[in-house]
Amino acid sequence: MFFKYIVLSAIAILASAARIPEPEERIVGGHHIPIEYVPWQVSLLNNGLHICGGSIHSDRVILTAAHCLDYVAIKDLSVRAGSSHWSKGGQEVKVLKAISHSQYHYRDFPYDVAVLILESPLKFNANVQKIALAEKTPKGGSMTLVSGWGDTRYGAHFGWPILQGVHVALLDPTDCKRSHGEDVICADASGRDACQFDSGGPLVSLPDRKLIGIVSHGENCGIGHPGVYADVVFFRDWFNATINENI
Repeated sequence: MFFKYIVLSAIAILASAARIPEPEERIVGGHHIPIEYVPWQVSLLNNGLHICGGSIHSDRVILTAAHCLDYVAIKDLSVRAGSSHWSKGGQEVKVLKAISHSQYHYRDFPYDVAVLILESPLKFNANVQKIALAEKTPKGGSMTLVSGWGDTRYGAHFGWPILQGVHVALLDPTDCKRSHGEDVICADASGRDACQFDSGGPLVSLPDRKLIGIVSHGENCGIGHPGVYADVVFFRDWFNATINENI
């Protein structure tokens, strides 16, 4: 099992280098996506290095994956918001508290969700905005968007320095839960997926732009296996209760 990845094909790289792509083309197939398109996206940093993604729930609350907190010290964690680069720009704020779901287990990633409480509030602007939680999981076939700074191909072991995004189709939620567990949803990964260092990042429904999933795990980054995401609708009550208890 591995952290999730964004897939960007060599063909897409060459095409983007040859001409300036239109905004929608920078997303489809795994292209650079400006932060103003996904202002809820943050980078989770450990001692200043990107380890995971996250989503802005409020000015002091970030949602991410529980496995992003394995083997790290809270004192070393911060988030960067409002920048397409994980290493510079925007706003960097220290993490005060990190709460993983009590049923999370590192071995097979059940209940892979966590809440981060920031030391100080983010300042909202065009590049820093919260995202609403979905009230209902979309049906299979619905188009979604996943974004992050992860590897651009399976086994690359190199997180991308500039934010990438890709459209993926949601698989039938009932089938996904039957095969992967009640707490997750799945998205098509036929050459389009999230990958290592995208963990904790947002899966967003389109066109309403609500948070429906949190990047959790998968196999081979888009090669023969679906991407697996924590189901935000399943965890809504836990998110709300945990936030109320800790802020």
